[in-house]
This record gives sequence, C-alpha cells and structure tokens, in this order.
Amino acid sequence: PTDKHKTDLNPDNLQGGDDLDPNYVLSSRVRTGRSIRGFCLPPHCSRGERRGIESLSVEALGVLDGDLKGKYYALKDMTDEEQQQLIDDHFLFDKPVSPLLLASGMARDWPDARGIWHNDNKTFLVWVN
Repeated sequence: PTDKHKTDLNPDNLQGGDDLDPNYVLSSRVRTGRSIRGFCLPPHCSRGERRGIESLSVEALGVLDGDLKGKYYALKDMTDEEQQQLIDDHFLFDKPVSPLLLASGMARDWPDARGIWHNDNKTFLVWVN
C-alpha cells in the first residue's frame, strides 16, 4: 500500500524505437487518456470544468514548436469543410451515440469545449473531448 506510481515526464529517459526497420514499420499510433489533477473525468465534469480543460489543453499545446507546432480546431467553430477533411483523414471523433456513453454523460453540452488539435503535418493529434 505504500507503493506509488512513478511519473517520469523526461523525454530523455525514453528507450527504444530508434531501430525500427522502415521497410516494415511505416507508422505507429499511441493512444492515451487524460487525467488532469483537479478535474473530473468526462462523464462527471461540469460545463465549466470541460471549458477549463479545453483552455488548459489549448494553452499547453500552443507552446509547441518545430515539427509539433500546430493548431486547435474547436468543434463548435469548425467549418463544414474543415470537419469533412478531418473525417476524410480519419482524425475526427463523432458525437457519442451509444446508450451507455449517452447515459454516462459523455455527450453532455455537445459540442461545447470539444475539439481537435493537430500539428501542421497531421502526424500528432490531441482530442479534447
């Protein structure tokens, strides 16, 4: 019970991945979920908390530069063309329709404070939902 999860956010401590054969590995995908200290998870967070998460995410992602520099697209402000392009690219998430997700509150206040951020090359994406 005294053990705690070790958090190491130093990218210099990452190991491996530099020896992948490009003849076989064309791309890879890493998917993770968020847990931001001080905020409830999506089914329970309020509209204000969700907006705070969106603001915090956009601010943090906005300082990225180099090959990670990009732009945030708020779902509620997205043009039809932007939305269709992101759907065609298989990047955009849909409004939850599952009865389980709807009952849990995942679609509450849709599409408020939800969006997608991607770098200029569309090789690094973050969903804010």
